[in-house]
Amino acid sequence: MRFLPFIVLGLSVLTLAACAPRTARTTVIPGPVQTEVRPMRLGVGQDIQLEVTLNGRNVPPNELNWTSSDPRVVSVSASGLARAATAGQASVRATQTGSGRTLAEFRVQVAAPPPATPQRLDTMTGQVLELSNAARARGQTCGAQNFPPVPPLNSEARLGAAAQAHAADMAALNYFSHTSQDGRTLKNRIDAAGYGWRAIAENIAAGQASAQEVVTGWLNSEGHCRNLMNAEYRELGIGLARNAGGKLYWVQDFGTR
Repeated sequence: MRFLPFIVLGLSVLTLAACAPRTARTTVIPGPVQTEVRPMRLGVGQDIQLEVTLNGRNVPPNELNWTSSDPRVVSVSASGLARAATAGQASVRATQTGSGRTLAEFRVQVAAPPPATPQRLDTMTGQVLELSNAARARGQTCGAQNFPPVPPLNSEARLGAAAQAHAADMAALNYFSHTSQDGRTLKNRIDAAGYGWRAIAENIAAGQASAQEVVTGWLNSEGHCRNLMNAEYRELGIGLARNAGGKLYWVQDFGTR
């Protein structure tokens, strides 16, 4: 994951919840080779209590040995509690203690969890502002310099437009720099957005999956941390874009008018 700070001084200076497991019971008809085979489906992370009924009674755990054909897919405890660990197929068998007779077989199909819905980008940019202001309110140590608590940053639309355009440009053209591919600098982008400034600075990052991760990374980097904690900056624009491969590009543009 990559971070890069820049500063310009102005002219004036998620399956089911893990609740109580469900129960699956199978009834065995007495006979020399009778085995009850039961198919079932589970989702990753689900538990189910397996039980066997023989001659009208539940067979107690101490009379059964439980095994799984693939514990990586479905594990099973000595009491018959089966847990789906990963997508795939496995057979869970209950054999009679002593005789070794297989009384029941549960053929389990484990379904993969649905893919997570990507978090909305505008939600994450809002989180960046909140986390940045929380850090400013606490005070921070950036390298060897201690920064006391400073006032919060206010969201500014023109800075936001410049930051978003740069994030989208980096994502579309697959580069990582404060200088755009066409040679435009931070100053050029801010001026083009119509923001009249006395001082500006920029933080960029790429590859972080969440607002928490990117702000933590900036705070752990001296140059980025100094930008974020600088009391001179009172306004902030945030840009965030995702490239075709899902990689996120983050931009913070700070300003003072």
